[in-house]
Amino acid sequence: MIRKLVLTFIFVIALFQFPRIPFADYASALDTEGWKIIESKYFTIFCHPEINMEKLNNRIAVKFYDDDWGRYSPKNKSVDKQVAEKFDRLFRKAEKILDMYPRRIHPIVKIFKNQSQLDKEYAKIFSSLDGKERISFYVHKYTTIYTSEAAISEGVIAHEMGHAIADHYFLILPPDKVGELLSQFIELHLEE
Repeated sequence: MIRKLVLTFIFVIALFQFPRIPFADYASALDTEGWKIIESKYFTIFCHPEINMEKLNNRIAVKFYDDDWGRYSPKNKSVDKQVAEKFDRLFRKAEKILDMYPRRIHPIVKIFKNQSQLDKEYAKIFSSLDGKERISFYVHKYTTIYTSEAAISEGVIAHEMGHAIADHYFLILPPDKVGELLSQFIELHLEE
């Protein structure tokens, strides 16, 4: 009996020590030829080649975020670096709001030019369209956030980050409704 208990304990500890298997093969298999790739501390961001990066950058506001990195300043930074820093700041803010800090998470973000492209990607992943128009969505299997240039905002991205955080914080995936509540909680408290 004690031996079984010790083995179970060792197994649980081992689960925490080894990283989850990343879906790097998915990232390389993405149809992203010609896409801009932006690397940040917490994300790999794929931007469709037709996206206006200035417009995308302007749609994500971080003016109200103060954290241990200091106040956000775009001075002397390329647009790509500004976008990367904004995503990282949003992620840190989302973690802080939930008080959840998952280990070993590096989501992919795929930003399409328009809603039609996003809908096609959804149909490709799930083999069908259910008639609902989604401005963004998160797929745990691929650790990927999908959105479009027209829909992107700090609230939308933070909401999807909430799904990624909750899904990677717990050993067992939380029920969809719990994940949705946590993501909505982030949106509600984002500007505090």
